[in-house]
Amino acid sequence: MELKSCTYATVTTLGDFGPWISKVVLDLPCTVRANDIDANTFHIYVERHERSGEVLMRKERGADHAAPSVGYIDILAAYPCDENGRKLAVGTHVALEVAEQRLTKKIEGGVMGSRMLDDQLHITQLAALPGNDGDDPTCGLVFSTCRGDICPALKGWSNATQKTAVDGIALEYGFFEPSFKAEDSACFNPFAPEATVVPQKAPLVVYLHGAGEGKGATQGEGATRAYIGNRVTAISQAQIQRYFGGFAWVLVPQSPTFWMDNGVEQLGHSNQSIYSSVLKAFIDEFVAEHADRIDTDRIVVAGLSNGGFMTLRLCADYPDFFAAGLPCCAPWYNATDENVAALAKTPLWFTHSKGDELVSPQQTVLPLTARLRDAGANVHLTYFSHVEDLTGVYREADGSAKKTFNHGVWIHQFNDLCYQDFDGGNVLIDGEPVGCWEWSARVSR
Repeated sequence: MELKSCTYATVTTLGDFGPWISKVVLDLPCTVRANDIDANTFHIYVERHERSGEVLMRKERGADHAAPSVGYIDILAAYPCDENGRKLAVGTHVALEVAEQRLTKKIEGGVMGSRMLDDQLHITQLAALPGNDGDDPTCGLVFSTCRGDICPALKGWSNATQKTAVDGIALEYGFFEPSFKAEDSACFNPFAPEATVVPQKAPLVVYLHGAGEGKGATQGEGATRAYIGNRVTAISQAQIQRYFGGFAWVLVPQSPTFWMDNGVEQLGHSNQSIYSSVLKAFIDEFVAEHADRIDTDRIVVAGLSNGGFMTLRLCADYPDFFAAGLPCCAPWYNATDENVAALAKTPLWFTHSKGDELVSPQQTVLPLTARLRDAGANVHLTYFSHVEDLTGVYREADGSAKKTFNHGVWIHQFNDLCYQDFDGGNVLIDGEPVGCWEWSARVSR
Protein backbone atom coordinates (compact mmCIF):
# COMPACT_ATOMS: atom_id res chain seq x y z
CA MET A 1 0.00 0.00 0.00
CA GLU A 2 1.37 3.40 -0.98
CA LEU A 3 1.62 5.82 1.93
CA LYS A 4 0.38 9.36 1.34
CA SER A 5 2.23 12.12 3.18
CA CYS A 6 0.06 14.90 4.62
CA THR A 7 0.43 17.86 6.96
CA TYR A 8 -0.83 18.54 10.45
CA ALA A 9 -1.06 21.43 12.91
CA THR A 10 -0.83 21.43 16.69
CA VAL A 11 -3.11 23.29 19.09
CA THR A 12 -1.41 24.49 22.26
CA THR A 13 -3.13 25.04 25.59
CA LEU A 14 -1.47 27.24 28.22
CA GLY A 15 -2.05 25.49 31.53
CA ASP A 16 -1.09 25.87 35.17
CA PHE A 17 1.94 23.65 34.60
CA GLY A 18 3.12 25.11 31.31
CA PRO A 19 2.15 24.91 27.64
CA TRP A 20 1.12 21.57 26.17
CA ILE A 21 -0.23 20.18 22.92
CA SER A 22 -3.91 19.49 23.56
CA LYS A 23 -5.02 18.76 20.01
CA VAL A 24 -3.60 17.71 16.64
CA VAL A 25 -5.35 18.86 13.46
CA LEU A 26 -4.90 16.58 10.45
CA ASP A 27 -5.21 17.99 6.92
CA LEU A 28 -7.02 15.31 4.90
CA PRO A 29 -7.19 14.79 1.13
CA CYS A 30 -10.85 13.78 1.52
CA THR A 31 -14.05 14.67 3.33
CA VAL A 32 -15.10 12.81 6.49
CA ARG A 33 -18.21 12.68 8.65
CA ALA A 34 -18.33 12.28 12.41
CA ASN A 35 -19.28 8.58 12.26
CA ASP A 36 -16.39 7.82 9.86
CA ILE A 37 -13.71 8.19 12.56
CA ASP A 38 -13.02 7.47 16.21
CA ALA A 39 -10.08 7.47 18.61
CA ASN A 40 -8.70 4.29 17.00
CA THR A 41 -8.55 5.56 13.41
CA PHE A 42 -5.08 7.07 13.90
CA HIS A 43 -2.19 6.80 16.31
CA ILE A 44 0.38 9.40 17.33
CA TYR A 45 4.09 8.97 17.95
CA VAL A 46 5.96 11.88 19.58
CA GLU A 47 9.62 12.81 19.77
CA ARG A 48 10.61 15.76 21.95
CA HIS A 49 13.61 17.46 20.38
CA GLU A 50 15.98 20.08 21.69
CA ARG A 51 16.02 23.14 19.47
CA SER A 52 19.51 22.10 18.38
CA GLY A 53 17.97 19.01 16.79
CA GLU A 54 18.78 16.05 19.03
CA VAL A 55 16.13 14.09 20.91
CA LEU A 56 15.70 15.22 24.51
CA MET A 57 17.27 12.83 27.01
CA ARG A 58 15.32 12.94 30.25
CA LYS A 59 15.72 11.20 33.59
CA GLU A 60 12.27 10.54 34.96
CA ARG A 61 11.57 10.44 38.69
CA GLY A 62 12.73 7.13 40.14
CA ALA A 63 14.78 6.17 37.06
CA ASP A 64 18.50 5.42 37.34
CA HIS A 65 19.40 6.82 33.93
CA ALA A 66 18.18 9.25 31.29
CA ALA A 67 16.17 7.95 28.34
CA PRO A 68 14.92 9.47 25.07
CA SER A 69 11.71 11.47 25.56
CA VAL A 70 9.73 9.64 22.88
CA GLY A 71 6.67 7.43 22.67
CA TYR A 72 3.06 6.93 21.66
CA ILE A 73 0.24 8.96 23.20
CA ASP A 74 -3.40 8.00 23.56
CA ILE A 75 -6.07 9.77 21.55
CA LEU A 76 -9.02 10.82 23.70
CA ALA A 77 -11.40 11.90 20.94
CA ALA A 78 -11.49 12.33 17.15
CA TYR A 79 -13.91 14.39 15.06
CA PRO A 80 -14.15 16.43 11.84
CA CYS A 81 -13.09 20.05 12.23
CA ASP A 82 -11.98 23.16 10.39
CA GLU A 83 -8.32 24.04 9.83
CA ASN A 84 -8.06 25.50 13.34
CA GLY A 85 -9.56 22.51 15.14
CA ARG A 86 -13.12 23.76 15.65
CA LYS A 87 -15.57 20.85 15.63
CA LEU A 88 -17.77 20.27 12.56
CA ALA A 89 -20.24 17.61 11.47
CA VAL A 90 -18.41 17.18 8.15
CA GLY A 91 -14.98 18.43 7.16
CA THR A 92 -11.66 17.94 5.40
CA HIS A 93 -9.73 18.10 8.67
CA VAL A 94 -9.75 15.85 11.72
CA ALA A 95 -9.03 16.91 15.29
CA LEU A 96 -7.34 14.44 17.63
CA GLU A 97 -7.62 15.43 21.29
CA VAL A 98 -4.82 14.25 23.59
CA ALA A 99 -4.16 14.46 27.33
CA GLU A 100 -1.74 16.71 29.18
CA GLN A 101 1.27 14.51 29.89
CA ARG A 102 5.04 14.56 29.72
CA LEU A 103 5.19 13.84 25.97
CA THR A 104 2.85 16.71 25.11
CA LYS A 105 4.76 19.34 27.13
CA LYS A 106 6.47 22.09 25.14
CA ILE A 107 8.89 23.35 27.80
CA GLU A 108 11.55 21.41 29.69
CA GLY A 109 13.18 22.56 32.92
CA GLY A 110 12.33 23.72 36.41
CA VAL A 111 12.25 26.69 38.74
CA MET A 112 15.91 27.57 38.05
CA GLY A 113 15.85 27.41 34.26
CA SER A 114 13.88 26.13 31.31
CA ARG A 115 13.87 25.99 27.53
CA MET A 116 11.45 25.53 24.67
CA LEU A 117 11.34 22.17 22.88
CA ASP A 118 10.46 21.16 19.36
CA ASP A 119 7.84 18.42 19.66
CA GLN A 120 7.83 16.37 16.45
CA LEU A 121 4.80 14.19 15.73
CA HIS A 122 4.25 11.31 13.35
CA ILE A 123 0.60 10.34 12.88
CA THR A 124 -0.34 7.14 11.06
CA GLN A 125 -3.74 6.08 9.74
CA LEU A 126 -4.82 2.70 11.13
CA ALA A 127 -8.32 2.31 9.69
CA ALA A 128 -9.70 3.17 6.27
CA LEU A 129 -11.82 6.28 5.81
CA PRO A 130 -14.95 5.33 3.85
CA GLY A 131 -15.41 6.92 0.49
CA ASN A 132 -18.29 9.30 -0.06
CA ASP A 133 -20.59 9.45 -3.09
CA GLY A 134 -19.00 6.39 -4.69
CA ASP A 135 -15.36 7.37 -4.00
CA ASP A 136 -12.86 4.70 -2.98
CA PRO A 137 -11.92 4.45 0.71
CA THR A 138 -8.88 6.50 1.78
CA CYS A 139 -6.01 4.48 3.23
CA GLY A 140 -2.31 4.84 4.00
CA LEU A 141 -2.21 8.42 5.26
CA VAL A 142 0.78 9.57 7.30
CA PHE A 143 1.23 13.02 8.79
CA SER A 144 4.80 14.05 9.58
CA THR A 145 5.07 17.68 8.45
CA CYS A 146 3.79 20.36 10.82
CA ARG A 147 2.28 23.41 9.13
CA GLY A 148 2.23 25.41 12.36
CA ASP A 149 0.88 25.80 15.86
CA ILE A 150 -2.42 27.34 16.95
CA CYS A 151 -2.63 28.90 20.43
CA PRO A 152 -5.86 30.82 21.04
CA ALA A 153 -4.58 32.22 24.35
CA LEU A 154 -1.84 34.14 22.49
CA LYS A 155 -4.28 36.31 20.55
CA GLY A 156 -3.12 39.91 20.95
CA TRP A 157 0.41 38.99 22.10
CA SER A 158 3.62 40.13 20.35
CA ASN A 159 7.36 40.08 21.03
CA ALA A 160 9.84 42.94 20.72
CA THR A 161 13.18 44.24 22.02
CA GLN A 162 13.90 47.38 24.03
CA LYS A 163 15.08 50.03 21.59
CA THR A 164 17.46 51.96 23.84
CA ALA A 165 19.88 49.85 25.85
CA VAL A 166 20.62 50.83 29.46
CA ASP A 167 23.99 49.85 30.92
CA GLY A 168 24.49 47.75 27.79
CA ILE A 169 21.25 45.82 28.37
CA ALA A 170 18.34 45.80 25.92
CA LEU A 171 15.54 43.63 27.28
CA GLU A 172 13.53 41.29 25.12
CA TYR A 173 9.86 41.32 26.02
CA GLY A 174 6.37 40.19 25.20
CA PHE A 175 3.27 42.33 25.44
CA PHE A 176 -0.47 42.07 25.11
CA GLU A 177 -2.23 44.96 23.41
CA PRO A 178 -5.97 45.33 24.01
CA SER A 179 -7.92 45.86 20.81
CA PHE A 180 -9.91 48.85 22.10
CA LYS A 181 -12.92 47.38 20.28
CA ALA A 182 -16.13 46.93 22.25
CA GLU A 183 -16.84 43.50 20.79
CA ASP A 184 -13.44 42.20 21.98
CA SER A 185 -13.91 43.37 25.56
CA ALA A 186 -14.25 40.79 28.34
CA CYS A 187 -17.17 42.94 29.51
CA PHE A 188 -18.98 42.94 26.16
CA ASN A 189 -22.68 42.12 26.37
CA PRO A 190 -24.12 41.25 22.94
CA PHE A 191 -27.60 42.03 24.26
CA ALA A 192 -26.53 45.55 25.27
CA PRO A 193 -23.51 46.41 23.11
CA GLU A 194 -23.85 50.11 23.82
CA ALA A 195 -23.12 49.44 27.52
CA THR A 196 -19.47 48.53 26.82
CA VAL A 197 -17.30 51.57 27.45
CA VAL A 198 -14.15 51.73 25.31
CA PRO A 199 -11.61 53.94 27.10
CA GLN A 200 -9.13 56.22 25.40
CA LYS A 201 -6.42 54.89 27.71
CA ALA A 202 -6.13 51.55 29.51
CA PRO A 203 -4.24 50.32 32.58
CA LEU A 204 -0.89 48.56 32.21
CA VAL A 205 0.12 45.42 34.13
CA VAL A 206 3.87 44.78 34.17
CA TYR A 207 4.52 41.15 35.10
CA LEU A 208 7.96 39.88 36.11
CA HIS A 209 8.65 36.18 35.57
CA GLY A 210 10.40 33.74 37.88
CA ALA A 211 13.95 32.36 37.79
CA GLY A 212 12.96 29.57 35.41
CA GLU A 213 11.80 31.84 32.60
CA GLY A 214 14.86 34.06 32.18
CA LYS A 215 16.81 34.06 28.95
CA GLY A 216 19.81 32.28 30.46
CA ALA A 217 21.80 30.30 27.91
CA THR A 218 18.93 29.95 25.44
CA GLN A 219 19.27 31.75 22.14
CA GLY A 220 16.77 32.58 19.44
CA GLU A 221 13.65 31.81 21.47
CA GLY A 222 12.46 35.38 21.89
CA ALA A 223 10.59 36.30 25.06
CA THR A 224 7.64 33.92 24.63
CA ARG A 225 8.73 31.54 27.41
CA ALA A 226 8.63 34.46 29.88
CA TYR A 227 4.84 34.65 29.62
CA ILE A 228 3.76 31.11 28.71
CA GLY A 229 6.04 29.19 31.09
CA ASN A 230 3.84 30.10 34.05
CA ARG A 231 0.68 31.26 32.28
CA VAL A 232 1.12 35.00 32.63
CA THR A 233 -1.29 35.06 29.69
CA ALA A 234 -4.08 34.57 32.24
CA ILE A 235 -3.93 38.35 32.72
CA SER A 236 -4.97 38.84 29.08
CA GLN A 237 -7.95 36.50 29.42
CA ALA A 238 -11.52 37.45 30.30
CA GLN A 239 -11.46 36.42 33.98
CA ILE A 240 -8.88 39.08 34.92
CA GLN A 241 -9.41 41.54 32.06
CA ARG A 242 -12.99 42.17 33.16
CA TYR A 243 -11.72 43.79 36.36
CA PHE A 244 -9.95 46.36 34.21
CA GLY A 245 -13.09 47.16 32.25
CA GLY A 246 -12.15 44.61 29.59
CA PHE A 247 -9.08 46.54 28.45
CA ALA A 248 -5.63 46.24 30.03
CA TRP A 249 -2.15 46.10 28.56
CA VAL A 250 0.21 43.37 29.80
CA LEU A 251 3.98 43.82 29.57
CA VAL A 252 6.43 40.98 30.30
CA PRO A 253 10.18 41.68 30.07
CA GLN A 254 12.64 38.77 30.10
CA SER A 255 15.67 38.88 32.37
CA PRO A 256 19.03 38.06 30.72
CA THR A 257 20.03 36.27 33.97
CA PHE A 258 17.96 36.51 37.19
CA TRP A 259 16.13 39.56 38.53
CA MET A 260 17.96 38.98 41.84
CA ASP A 261 21.34 39.40 40.10
CA ASN A 262 23.15 42.09 42.13
CA GLY A 263 26.30 42.08 40.02
CA VAL A 264 28.15 39.79 42.41
CA GLU A 265 25.67 36.97 43.04
CA GLN A 266 22.94 36.01 40.62
CA LEU A 267 20.68 34.85 43.44
CA GLY A 268 21.95 36.88 46.35
CA HIS A 269 19.99 38.02 49.40
CA SER A 270 21.20 41.61 49.31
CA ASN A 271 17.81 42.89 48.08
CA GLN A 272 19.67 44.68 45.27
CA SER A 273 19.45 44.17 41.51
CA ILE A 274 21.39 45.39 38.50
CA TYR A 275 18.08 45.47 36.61
CA SER A 276 16.15 48.08 38.59
CA SER A 277 17.13 51.13 36.52
CA VAL A 278 17.07 49.02 33.34
CA LEU A 279 13.48 47.97 34.00
CA LYS A 280 12.33 51.47 34.87
CA ALA A 281 13.82 52.84 31.64
CA PHE A 282 12.25 49.96 29.74
CA ILE A 283 8.79 50.64 31.20
CA ASP A 284 9.18 54.35 30.49
CA GLU A 285 10.10 53.59 26.87
CA PHE A 286 7.10 51.30 26.40
CA VAL A 287 4.71 53.81 27.97
CA ALA A 288 6.10 56.61 25.79
CA GLU A 289 5.60 54.51 22.65
CA HIS A 290 1.94 54.02 23.59
CA ALA A 291 1.36 57.29 25.41
CA ASP A 292 -2.01 57.86 23.78
CA ARG A 293 -3.30 54.47 24.98
CA ILE A 294 -1.81 53.84 28.47
CA ASP A 295 -3.21 55.33 31.67
CA THR A 296 -0.07 56.24 33.62
CA ASP A 297 -2.05 56.52 36.86
CA ARG A 298 -2.94 52.83 36.65
CA ILE A 299 0.34 50.99 36.15
CA VAL A 300 0.43 47.80 38.24
CA VAL A 301 3.61 45.78 38.78
CA ALA A 302 3.42 42.11 39.72
CA GLY A 303 5.72 39.11 39.70
CA LEU A 304 6.36 35.61 40.98
CA SER A 305 9.30 34.33 43.01
CA ASN A 306 12.37 36.02 41.46
CA GLY A 307 9.92 38.42 39.85
CA GLY A 308 8.17 38.91 43.18
CA PHE A 309 11.46 40.17 44.55
CA MET A 310 11.85 42.48 41.55
CA THR A 311 8.31 43.78 42.08
CA LEU A 312 9.32 44.94 45.55
CA ARG A 313 12.65 46.31 44.34
CA LEU A 314 10.90 48.50 41.77
CA CYS A 315 8.31 49.67 44.30
CA ALA A 316 11.09 50.55 46.75
CA ASP A 317 13.17 52.38 44.15
CA TYR A 318 10.24 54.19 42.50
CA PRO A 319 7.66 54.63 45.29
CA ASP A 320 5.54 57.21 43.46
CA PHE A 321 5.32 55.42 40.12
CA PHE A 322 3.13 52.31 40.48
CA ALA A 323 -0.54 52.26 41.41
CA ALA A 324 -0.12 48.87 43.12
CA GLY A 325 2.23 45.91 43.48
CA LEU A 326 1.34 42.21 43.59
CA PRO A 327 4.43 40.26 44.77
CA CYS A 328 4.01 36.48 44.84
CA CYS A 329 6.33 34.23 46.95
CA ALA A 330 8.85 37.07 46.99
CA PRO A 331 12.35 36.40 48.43
CA TRP A 332 12.89 39.76 50.19
CA TYR A 333 15.05 39.11 53.24
CA ASN A 334 16.06 41.32 56.17
CA ALA A 335 14.09 44.42 55.21
CA THR A 336 15.62 47.63 56.52
CA ASP A 337 13.71 50.57 57.96
CA GLU A 338 14.47 52.39 54.72
CA ASN A 339 12.99 49.50 52.70
CA VAL A 340 9.82 49.50 54.77
CA ALA A 341 9.38 53.27 54.53
CA ALA A 342 9.76 53.19 50.74
CA LEU A 343 7.53 50.14 50.20
CA ALA A 344 4.81 51.58 52.43
CA LYS A 345 4.15 54.25 49.78
CA THR A 346 2.77 51.71 47.26
CA PRO A 347 -0.37 49.61 47.91
CA LEU A 348 0.79 45.98 48.05
CA TRP A 349 -0.97 42.61 47.99
CA PHE A 350 1.35 39.70 48.80
CA THR A 351 0.65 36.03 48.06
CA HIS A 352 2.61 33.24 49.75
CA SER A 353 2.30 29.67 51.01
CA LYS A 354 3.02 28.57 54.56
CA GLY A 355 4.77 25.47 53.26
CA ASP A 356 7.00 27.25 50.71
CA GLU A 357 10.07 25.04 50.25
CA LEU A 358 12.25 27.71 48.59
CA VAL A 359 11.32 31.05 50.14
CA SER A 360 10.66 30.80 53.87
CA PRO A 361 7.69 33.02 54.77
CA GLN A 362 9.03 33.30 58.33
CA GLN A 363 12.14 35.02 56.94
CA THR A 364 10.44 37.11 54.26
CA VAL A 365 6.77 37.92 53.84
CA LEU A 366 5.58 37.55 57.45
CA PRO A 367 8.00 39.99 59.09
CA LEU A 368 7.84 42.36 56.11
CA THR A 369 4.04 42.62 56.01
CA ALA A 370 3.89 42.99 59.81
CA ARG A 371 6.25 45.96 59.63
CA LEU A 372 4.34 47.44 56.70
CA ARG A 373 1.10 47.22 58.67
CA ASP A 374 2.81 48.92 61.61
CA ALA A 375 3.90 51.66 59.20
CA GLY A 376 0.28 52.23 58.18
CA ALA A 377 0.72 50.84 54.66
CA ASN A 378 -2.10 49.68 52.42
CA VAL A 379 -1.00 46.05 52.52
CA HIS A 380 -2.71 42.67 52.20
CA LEU A 381 -1.45 39.08 52.33
CA THR A 382 -3.19 35.97 51.05
CA TYR A 383 -1.47 33.15 52.93
CA PHE A 384 -2.22 29.61 51.73
CA SER A 385 -1.39 26.67 53.99
CA HIS A 386 -0.21 24.67 50.97
CA VAL A 387 -0.67 24.55 47.20
CA GLU A 388 -3.08 22.17 45.53
CA ASP A 389 -5.36 22.49 42.53
CA LEU A 390 -8.48 24.45 43.43
CA THR A 391 -10.01 24.49 39.94
CA GLY A 392 -11.03 20.82 39.66
CA VAL A 393 -8.88 20.35 36.55
CA TYR A 394 -5.97 18.41 38.07
CA ARG A 395 -6.46 15.39 40.32
CA GLU A 396 -4.42 12.69 42.02
CA ALA A 397 -5.01 9.03 41.19
CA ASP A 398 -7.45 8.74 44.10
CA GLY A 399 -9.53 11.65 42.80
CA SER A 400 -8.37 14.20 45.35
CA ALA A 401 -7.06 17.62 44.30
CA LYS A 402 -3.58 17.44 42.79
CA LYS A 403 -0.91 18.68 45.17
CA THR A 404 2.10 20.53 43.84
CA PHE A 405 5.17 22.12 45.35
CA ASN A 406 4.22 24.86 47.78
CA HIS A 407 6.43 27.53 46.24
CA GLY A 408 4.17 27.49 43.16
CA VAL A 409 1.49 29.66 44.74
CA TRP A 410 1.33 31.77 41.56
CA ILE A 411 -1.05 29.09 40.26
CA HIS A 412 -3.65 30.54 42.61
CA GLN A 413 -2.80 34.09 41.61
CA PHE A 414 -3.32 33.37 37.90
CA ASN A 415 -6.56 31.51 38.67
CA ASP A 416 -7.85 34.60 40.50
CA LEU A 417 -8.14 32.77 43.82
CA CYS A 418 -6.37 35.29 46.07
CA TYR A 419 -9.20 36.78 48.14
CA GLN A 420 -8.60 36.20 51.83
CA ASP A 421 -6.41 38.55 53.83
CA PHE A 422 -3.92 37.35 56.43
CA ASP A 423 -6.51 37.53 59.22
CA GLY A 424 -8.82 35.20 57.29
CA GLY A 425 -11.27 37.93 56.39
CA ASN A 426 -12.14 39.35 52.98
CA VAL A 427 -10.62 42.48 51.51
CA LEU A 428 -13.48 44.91 50.93
CA ILE A 429 -13.96 47.84 48.57
CA ASP A 430 -17.23 49.73 49.00
CA GLY A 431 -18.42 46.89 51.21
CA GLU A 432 -17.86 44.22 48.54
CA PRO A 433 -15.18 41.47 48.74
CA VAL A 434 -12.46 41.68 46.08
CA GLY A 435 -9.48 39.56 45.07
CA CYS A 436 -5.99 40.81 44.34
CA TRP A 437 -6.62 41.49 40.64
CA GLU A 438 -9.86 43.39 41.12
CA TRP A 439 -8.27 45.30 43.99
CA SER A 440 -5.29 46.31 41.81
CA ALA A 441 -7.64 47.39 39.02
CA ARG A 442 -9.54 49.69 41.37
CA VAL A 443 -6.60 51.60 42.81
CA SER A 444 -4.83 54.43 41.05
CA ARG A 445 -1.78 56.52 41.71
